[in-house]
Amino acid sequence: MLFIRLLFVLVAASLSACSSIKTDQLEASESLSLADKTLVYTRYESLPDFAAQTAAGVQFGLLGLATAISNGNAMIVDNKVEDPALDIARELASGLSNSYKVKVVDDTSKSLTSPEIPHIIQLYSDYDYILDVRTLGWGSIYYTSDWDNYRVSYQVHARLIDRDKGSVIAEEACGNLPEYADTELAPSYIDLQNGDGLKQELARSVEFCVAHIRNMAKLNDDTNASSIKAKQLQSEADSTTL
Repeated sequence: MLFIRLLFVLVAASLSACSSIKTDQLEASESLSLADKTLVYTRYESLPDFAAQTAAGVQFGLLGLATAISNGNAMIVDNKVEDPALDIARELASGLSNSYKVKVVDDTSKSLTSPEIPHIIQLYSDYDYILDVRTLGWGSIYYTSDWDNYRVSYQVHARLIDRDKGSVIAEEACGNLPEYADTELAPSYIDLQNGDGLKQELARSVEFCVAHIRNMAKLNDDTNASSIKAKQLQSEADSTTL
């Protein structure tokens, strides 16, 4: 029972770890500099382990945890599950493009081995802004009241980096653990194994985290966007007058 409690504590801790990252909103003055500049979003060479824990596995302690990690990683590989951070990055980048007229670039030729800012800036030195979205942790665990059905947790960290200044100008983290009032509606272990339930739950977290990060960090702000559009229209009008 102690090991079971520990597993649930670890899940809760991984979610609460996101709260230690301070929210940094994109200021209107900073967003004005985005227009017509290039923005690239990052990719990472490797992902955190995905632990697919079962009620039977916890009986074997750390050996069971190792099996859960092995099985979980196999689920990701076998079902060709793409890093959810990429879907989040694409959505956030699209919002930035629509709001602030930044030019989004998908550079598939590069991938990161470290989340350190100097390393990120060096690798993506050809671009003006870098949207770094990184998966912090993920995994699945059964309901304590229903060992046949599972919850899938996901945690992500997003930050917008000004390459020229070498600093973060917007930042937010997100943790999500989708729940079902009726646990029978949650995916079974087989649903996770065949990929259907796994992808479904991760898609729910992607949708949740895009909205959360966008709102908290002001990455898609109508007020700022309207201000930029007004300035652009005024600039065009001034050019026509001249």
